[in-house]
Formats: sequence, C-alpha cells, structure tokens
Amino acid sequence: MLLNLKVFIDILQFSRGPQDLPTSSSLLSLIILINIAVGFISMDPNIDYVMNIFFALIYIIVTILFIKAALTIRDNNTKTNKYLVRYLQVCSGILGVHALITLMTGIIILLLTPMGDLMLFLFFVISIYAWFVNGYIFKNAFDTTMMFGLSISLLHSMVFLLVIVILIQILI
Repeated sequence: MLLNLKVFIDILQFSRGPQDLPTSSSLLSLIILINIAVGFISMDPNIDYVMNIFFALIYIIVTILFIKAALTIRDNNTKTNKYLVRYLQVCSGILGVHALITLMTGIIILLLTPMGDLMLFLFFVISIYAWFVNGYIFKNAFDTTMMFGLSISLLHSMVFLLVIVILIQILI
C-alpha cells in the first residue's frame, strides 16, 4: 500500500499517471472505503456527518459511473477496446487523489478555522489544484491533451454538482 501511496503522491506532483497504479479491484475497494472515512471530516461545522457521508457516497457513485461512461464513449469513438481496460486504474487514481486532497483540506480547515478569509482563499486554491490534478489524470487516461483533460475534469465536476442539486431538491 505504501508503494501505491507513493504513486498517488507522484500523481499529485504531475510526475506519474493512473497507468502507474495496479489494475486491482481490491485497491479500488480500499480507496472507496478511505473516501467514505475521509467523509467524516467536516469541512463545515454546520453540516452533519451524515450529510458529509452522503456527499462522499454520491461523489464515489458519480465518479465511477462518469469514468465508465467516458471510457466507453472513447472506446466507441476510436473503435478500440484499449480505454475501458483502464477503468480500475482511472477510478483508483481519481478517487485516491480525491481522498488525499480532501484529507489535506480537512487538516488545513482544522488548523485555520478562526481565519475565515484565508481559509476561503486556500479552499479556492486547493479546488483549482484538484481540478488540474484530475485533468492530468484524464489526460493520461484518454491519451489526449491537457486542455481536453481539464475539460473532462470540469465536466465531471459539473455532473457531480448537477446530481447533488437534483438530490437536494428531491430530499428537501
């Protein structure tokens, strides 16, 4: 697991990609559990832990379905089978990086709680950084340019937010 952690840190530094992760359903399962555990970290003291877990589960489900659909579309577009086989690696990469960034953000929030403006600025910077890291992962997953990878990352974020908005409207 420490070797995989090193790969995730290298992905965060843009020096390795999801192709460097093992194609392992057990690794993906572990990363999903870590994402759920990280969901217990409250980014806002006014939000209940149940809601944080709910958001974590929705992120996991949307991410897994989004990656499956995107890789399938890419395979159909190129008339090959070379992209869908990357499914476990891409899911592990996106969700693993998400868990690390969420953990870092949670620690920063705990340390800087009294400093509202600085905390807001850091949250914005971390969000932009996460968008670039996800774009880098998608760039490698789809053998494309960074601009296209960033576009896929933005689309992924928009789909997640759309699902959250719809679910909140249904549940409220």
